[in-house]
Amino acid sequence: MPLALILVDALPPSYVSQQTLPSICELAHDGYAGPLTNIYAYRGIEATLFTGLFPSEHGVWGEFRPAPPTQGKEPVLDRLARLGIAVGDLLPSDRLRIDVRYVVSRLRQPNRHLPTGNLIPASLMRRFIGSVETPIWEAGSLGKHRTIFDDLRAAGHTFEVVGYPTIQRDTQIVAHVRKRLSQGDLPDFWYIKFSALDALGHKFGPSVEKLAPALGEMNGQIKALISILKSSYAGADLDIVLLSDHGMSQVTRMIDVRPLLRQAGLMLGRDYLYFLDSTTIRFWSEQSSVRSTLAACFSGLSGMRVLDVNERRKLHIPDDVGTGDVLVALDEGSVIFPDFFRKQGAPLGMHGYAQVETEAGQPFLAVEPQVAALLPATGPLTHADVWAAMRTRLGLAGDDKQMMNQEAIRCMSSY
Repeated sequence: MPLALILVDALPPSYVSQQTLPSICELAHDGYAGPLTNIYAYRGIEATLFTGLFPSEHGVWGEFRPAPPTQGKEPVLDRLARLGIAVGDLLPSDRLRIDVRYVVSRLRQPNRHLPTGNLIPASLMRRFIGSVETPIWEAGSLGKHRTIFDDLRAAGHTFEVVGYPTIQRDTQIVAHVRKRLSQGDLPDFWYIKFSALDALGHKFGPSVEKLAPALGEMNGQIKALISILKSSYAGADLDIVLLSDHGMSQVTRMIDVRPLLRQAGLMLGRDYLYFLDSTTIRFWSEQSSVRSTLAACFSGLSGMRVLDVNERRKLHIPDDVGTGDVLVALDEGSVIFPDFFRKQGAPLGMHGYAQVETEAGQPFLAVEPQVAALLPATGPLTHADVWAAMRTRLGLAGDDKQMMNQEAIRCMSSY
């Protein structure tokens, strides 16, 4: 059974109504439209959607992780690249700084997968690598963990991915899909990603009023997309699943962690390494005394908490070096600013929280009746439930371990 998965980045249930996105309401008529359970992860959400596994099992969590130790001096070309980035960081806007990093990275390593645009300090860039170096749809992208794309290949099914970098702007999606459909040999599975809403949510916050023009434009795009997909698969009963990876919470507080670190009397590089993920602080140190000092420094502060081993386990955070020796999670509505993704233009909306209480902060799901019938009738729904339903509709053989984990994910508890 052919299926199209439409992922709308940063679409919460609070954006969806007959007034704002009627095309989505029509899609889910007599089916299901509502929230999904929030996953405390960044890059790991996509991996859960396509494997049905906890982040603690597939191992993907943040956008970046510490790079393996290197021996010898830094290559000359790498030093020159970092120097170019350091000079670019003197430019007056984050957009220009990110553009310089993109150009330098492409010139230095043109075939390498580039993680989300970042502003990691130039002096620390060689200390981190992208958590996933291969797009999720490529063969063996998660090593021993099979994705839906791996299973589609094994079953002899075809798929089409419509998103970055093939698509630079959401406005190109409908034309791209129409062109692909005109070529015949219709794919068994589509993965189509809309990305523009995420940046707008960060800029304006989860305000339906402020986002009304963008939501209106998106409604037209989704309506046209569904129409051409359905008409092209006439008689084949194409399923359409529309969901988001996360929501967009209103920012109410900004926290600058640099004064706290100065008060601790520790030196970056000598005593510890850190990464600022907007809603999370990760620290690494080889010294137990430094780890204790860092944990004490951030314990008991308003707007954040240090996660202990049990809390990490409940949140299914991978138990590896990538998530830090000390992990500080911010409360919903609080953000670190500046962080390693923005130096200017404080965000009004944010995602990536360990615990979400607001409707705006939750992910969203809309499915037709035939897919809704495969979802659990009780309890909160998860991205893993969607994974299981998609596999069933696609006619893919089940995997006992991953299907058992899918049931467990439905019982995810917040800290």
